[in-house]
Amino acid sequence: MDDSRLLGAYLLYYWPVSYMEVSLALVDLSTRSGADSGRGLGAPKRILDLGSGPGPAAAAVVDWIAEIGGPSPEELVLADSSPGALDIARRVLEGGASRPGRIETLELDLEAGTKPLPGDFDLIAMGHSLNELWRGRDDASSRRTALLRELGKHLTPGGLMLLAEPALLLTSRELIAVRDNLVGEGWSVLGPCPGAYPCPILSAGDQRTCHSESPWTPPEPVAALAAEAGLDRRSVKWTHFFLSPPAGPEGKRAVGDEPGAAGHAGAGPRGDAAGRVVSDPMLNKAGRLRYLLCGDGGLATISAKADDPAVRGSGFAGLRRGDEVMARGLEARPGGGLGFGRDSRLEVTGPAPEAAR
Repeated sequence: MDDSRLLGAYLLYYWPVSYMEVSLALVDLSTRSGADSGRGLGAPKRILDLGSGPGPAAAAVVDWIAEIGGPSPEELVLADSSPGALDIARRVLEGGASRPGRIETLELDLEAGTKPLPGDFDLIAMGHSLNELWRGRDDASSRRTALLRELGKHLTPGGLMLLAEPALLLTSRELIAVRDNLVGEGWSVLGPCPGAYPCPILSAGDQRTCHSESPWTPPEPVAALAAEAGLDRRSVKWTHFFLSPPAGPEGKRAVGDEPGAAGHAGAGPRGDAAGRVVSDPMLNKAGRLRYLLCGDGGLATISAKADDPAVRGSGFAGLRRGDEVMARGLEARPGGGLGFGRDSRLEVTGPAPEAAR
């Protein structure tokens, strides 16, 4: 970020991508948050963008608040080790249609642990920055977990932490590992997971990961740059978690689902299954369309005959990665997995977020 050419390239290409990722994560949380669910964020008054760079995550949060009709944040703190990036972030946020009442910048080296944070926050966001800390060290996961544990002390009662990373195998799995560390300490997971249970992806194989995805028609110059570089930008992919710490000595309360409060991906006694779709549709040689469903019961495979008119009419064939679903009347399949048949029923209880075309 201190190299003006690289910073300029980031602004032209990765800034819009990062902005879209955080925007979709926020939409995903609010879409799944009923008035009584306890999973909502509301309109945060004090926001900290940690490792802000030139401010795409902060801009996404501020614009999202305006979109839901919430009051403008009272204060936004942008923290980064690069003064040049902070200067651009301030100018971007000050020039937006929506802007916080006050914008502060803080030069901060997170690895050095210098400078105390100015107060408590309703939302602490880290976009594409946690993976850069202690990179390559054997103790990176424990150090990142310790950092987030300390940051949790700076959340107001009911406050949330948003962590977003690129949907690469390494960065996604590293973020999942940190998530599991915090879940083991009693943290709540507000999204996108249906609940705070150990992620089954890490134990499913070292080449497995989990991410969100939305079809996207990128704006210029992103589209032209992607085409020139041979990059596929027909969708935006990312990995994120909304987390809330357990109650601490000061009596701060966690919000949202308690650990383990999620639908079971494995079939229940009536052949029911609930969870989040964590795969693209897969067609096997037998002509069955399959999805992976994740819940606190682990991973489950649900399949159906792709050419069955009744199945097509159910919406099964149109499921997307990230949909939260409730399936009823499923059948156990020979060799494992669950079958979706003529008498099965499907409800999308929380649709995956989708970028505006």
